[in-house]
Amino acid sequence: MKKLMTLLTGGLLLAAVQLSAQSAAAKPVIMTTDGEEIRAALVELTQSGDFRYAESLKDGSPKLSIRKNRVRWAWIPKPEEITAADKLLTNKKYDEAVTAFAAAAKSFGPLGWEPYCKLRQAEALDASGKQSEAIKLLETLKDYNANPRNEADLSAAYELLIGFYANIKAWDKGLELSKKLMYAGDAAAVSALFARGDILSARASETNSQDDRRDAFNAYAQISLLFPKSSRAAEATFRAYQTLTVLNDARAKLFADKLKKDYPKSDYAKQL
Repeated sequence: MKKLMTLLTGGLLLAAVQLSAQSAAAKPVIMTTDGEEIRAALVELTQSGDFRYAESLKDGSPKLSIRKNRVRWAWIPKPEEITAADKLLTNKKYDEAVTAFAAAAKSFGPLGWEPYCKLRQAEALDASGKQSEAIKLLETLKDYNANPRNEADLSAAYELLIGFYANIKAWDKGLELSKKLMYAGDAAAVSALFARGDILSARASETNSQDDRRDAFNAYAQISLLFPKSSRAAEATFRAYQTLTVLNDARAKLFADKLKKDYPKSDYAKQL
């Protein structure tokens, strides 16, 4: 199970960091409740929780206000405070990272960074032996409405939570959440399928259920076949191969061959 969580967390962190890196060059944006997209040079919060934005950073450029009840979602490029918190986590200063991400979530959560901050805070809590606190924190995101700029971070947070559920054998909770991921939009599909495959694999390891193993294979295989360009396709292909091997299913060779052919330089191909 520890190995499962190591693989899971590594994949999630990569997905979240990739999204953040890709988004860094984008401009701040506000989406209003009537569907208007306001692209700005600056977006910030007022003390009352409303939003303020400027169309230019030039001196004297006016700042315009918009009430929070008129904002569907807002997003800004990654703040320096969150990058600093990332470094604390990377340097294994877990308690400091927990505090930094909690503060960042409070300051920048309404600006699109709540899922990322809570994901990373949960990782820090788990690393410091506080998995139960990490679970409670991630559960606060269950009703969060993602936007196109943070849906991958939210999916990563859900997937990590499902991994924690697998650790404590809360199979039903994990499978229920994986279904929610499935209907969260195309961007969440890979995370949803991985989460489903992982928790079914974990339950199969506990119960030796061949049905669960077959269902887990189906989840991994769908990623491999339907999302071949995903950054996690090689891993999914390898997991499909592994699962079929345990099932003594001759189709395992097909996925081994696919891994060698389509992802020859991947770390997973080297494990065959």
